[in-house]
Amino acid sequence: MKWLRDIDNTFDSLLTECYEQREMEMEKHINEIRFFGLMALFILELMVGIISQGPDTTLIVVDVGSMVLTALWCWMVAKWAMSKTYKPWLKYVSILFDYVIILLITLEMEYLAELGHFLKDLHQTEFELMIISAMMLFNIMSAFRQGKLIIYYSTLCCLAASTIILEHSHTARAIEIHEQIIILFSGLLAWSISNYITGTYTRLRHRERLLRYLPQKLVTAVETGKVDIEPGGERRNVTILMADIRNFTSMCESHDPETITRLLNVYFAEMSKIIFMHNGMIDKFIGDAIMAVFGTPHEEGNNAAYGINAGRRMLERLPKLNERLKAEGLPEVKIGIGVHSGDAIAGNVGSSSRMDYTVIGDTVNVAARIESMTKDLGNALLMSRDSAEQSELSDLEQLAEVTLKGKSATVQIFCDPNFKTQLNE
Repeated sequence: MKWLRDIDNTFDSLLTECYEQREMEMEKHINEIRFFGLMALFILELMVGIISQGPDTTLIVVDVGSMVLTALWCWMVAKWAMSKTYKPWLKYVSILFDYVIILLITLEMEYLAELGHFLKDLHQTEFELMIISAMMLFNIMSAFRQGKLIIYYSTLCCLAASTIILEHSHTARAIEIHEQIIILFSGLLAWSISNYITGTYTRLRHRERLLRYLPQKLVTAVETGKVDIEPGGERRNVTILMADIRNFTSMCESHDPETITRLLNVYFAEMSKIIFMHNGMIDKFIGDAIMAVFGTPHEEGNNAAYGINAGRRMLERLPKLNERLKAEGLPEVKIGIGVHSGDAIAGNVGSSSRMDYTVIGDTVNVAARIESMTKDLGNALLMSRDSAEQSELSDLEQLAEVTLKGKSATVQIFCDPNFKTQLNE
């Protein structure tokens, strides 16, 4: 049964599971198209027959019976498709049913025509073209199923069914070959559509997984060629935001690793959303700290304002986040945020086998030192004069002029007065 799956052996278990789920979802969708399409066909045939010939018992019995059998089959397919277990055989059985029902419809219409049905005046060639067209549409629908094998199978079934119909009606050999060639081209079209859909879906899945490890802006920049994958970088004016959880060491001592991991996952997820909303990029998580960059891999507006406003939203979000942490039995957190703007080298650092897109320079160090001053200066959000001036925000206040650790020159520190007592409560 393994060959029925027809899934690339290079896929890992997660991607394989996604493809299997997608296949069952598409089978359910195709089944809906089959149901409504065939029901519309039967109802149209019944209405036209009654209008042209009046109430006909044979016509009503045949059409209603066909509708009941079709509805029953579609219900069974829907039930199988919606079950939790993957059924690789379902698409093969479903396709076989499609062509069998077309053959039955062909015989049914010929039988009704012989009984004086409204189709008796329909030219034989016109009737054949109608049936072959419907078969080609069914064949093209195989493109929405998983795998190339199913397209070959569908095309062969379509060729076999069309040959039976054309031989049964004694169609001219030239017309028969013409129709079979068109069916082969419909299979080629289905293969092309399937290849495009599968390739697109695979790229999207790989991109989604990359986004779990790399910033979205970086993934997009690499895909569009805005960032080179070779080692190196370029000088940029960026804004660095450093956020750190207070008393994290003592928190780790009093809680088990599983609790701390859950806490960090919830905290990082909430804060990352805010940073992304303000056009920031998560450079890295350093233990309990977040390092975010604004202004790379490409600049978008006022980077300093984005960084400071992101810090504000993070602190405003903290009370609700603590409510959630408390409800989940996790410890509450307090954070300090430092923001600094300046020149840095943004690019790839590492080796040919492992590279990291990051920013390097004194700007990063200053942002980290400013963040470490938040507790001493009694304000949860501090920024340098460079960030305050570049942001053009009018509600910031100068707080102090300090000498940062490892720095010889003094730095003027600004703050948002709304957060000056948060860490002292």
